[in-house]
Amino acid sequence: MFRRALFVIGCVVSGFAFAQDPAAPPADPAAPPADASAPEAAAPAPEAAAPAPDTTAPAPAATEEAAAASEKLPSTSYLYFGGSYLFQNMKLFTKHERELKSKHGAGVQAAYGQHWANGLGFEVTAFGDVIETGKNQGTDFYRPGLGVDLTYSFGDRIGWTPYVLLGGGGVYDDQFPDSFDKFGGYGEFGTGIVSPDFGKGVHLRGEGRYVYDSTRQVHGARGIEDVRVGLGLEISLWDKPEITVVPESKPQVVEVVKTTGLEDSDGDGIIDSKDKCPGTPPNTRVDGDGCPLPKVLQLKGVTFEFNKSRLRPDSKTVLDTVVEIMKRYPDMQVEVAGHTDNVGGDAYNQKLSERRAEAVRQYLINAGIAGGNMTAVGYGKKEPITTNDTDEGRELNRRVELRIKN
Repeated sequence: MFRRALFVIGCVVSGFAFAQDPAAPPADPAAPPADASAPEAAAPAPEAAAPAPDTTAPAPAATEEAAAASEKLPSTSYLYFGGSYLFQNMKLFTKHERELKSKHGAGVQAAYGQHWANGLGFEVTAFGDVIETGKNQGTDFYRPGLGVDLTYSFGDRIGWTPYVLLGGGGVYDDQFPDSFDKFGGYGEFGTGIVSPDFGKGVHLRGEGRYVYDSTRQVHGARGIEDVRVGLGLEISLWDKPEITVVPESKPQVVEVVKTTGLEDSDGDGIIDSKDKCPGTPPNTRVDGDGCPLPKVLQLKGVTFEFNKSRLRPDSKTVLDTVVEIMKRYPDMQVEVAGHTDNVGGDAYNQKLSERRAEAVRQYLINAGIAGGNMTAVGYGKKEPITTNDTDEGRELNRRVELRIKN
């Protein structure tokens, strides 16, 4: 039976190389992770007048926290639901039954797991097995159980991720006759693989386990050795975009009001004394300085908490300026575009850019901008604006943009 266990688990391990994308090798636990954060340094203090989104200034220098992020994989928690097929140990059968009866079983499993940045993790598992031994001409062996497994993942459990596990727990063996019913313990080891996300944080997961149940059997044998092959769905529990800001004085954009008597020669809504681009053509959309809006605004100074989609307080100044501009032009349609550098896996960078773009969009909605005028799109690391070969280049590539669509 032990040789059968090694054979089945070996088959699962040999499938790792075939299952993974040749262009994207398995994540090394010591390798740099996906883009952990947008530039972490605080944005420069705003001037008295409302600043326009900076489209030329270089990004702030990366902090030590951002640098440390490149040495870690993301942490996550997840749920697992699946079914399993059991290859039973022959100790359950008499010699005659081995020739005539089925020697297999089936089960279901549910688990909660936690995966940490260093690759270690754990799972709390509840399962139930139904085994057909043939001793009573029907199903006569039921085995519910509860246990804990320690896991080690060779990746981030976001892309293709092989893993190994070791653990145990308790079971209740409900046999025929009832005099052999009893509580017992079990131990197990195994290996498996998690597929990339195919929507809403859902992954396909396959695994093989060798399980030893210490219960005593009807025929006097002590212990059951099973090989359990399972298939199911692993669901990542992602953090939702959150907005956390520190109350402070709201930057003001000076606009012309008919009753003030202040002169606005070009009629762009910015008085002449504040207008840095006088003489703009009629119906031109302008920023807080009276200069025409570019088609793409890079929101320099919009930063996020380490490895998350939660906006940092210093992002408020830039985003409030965007709010004022969009309120001045309520018909303006925009795309909030999130980008990362090239450090880390494609799948993780894609999801991180999507969640950060959505966090910016949600901030603007909470500030009174119509949600129908905005879409949030993540581009991952696919659209760099400069080289990713230097720290400075990667800082510029980690960005959020506002793309004007009309």
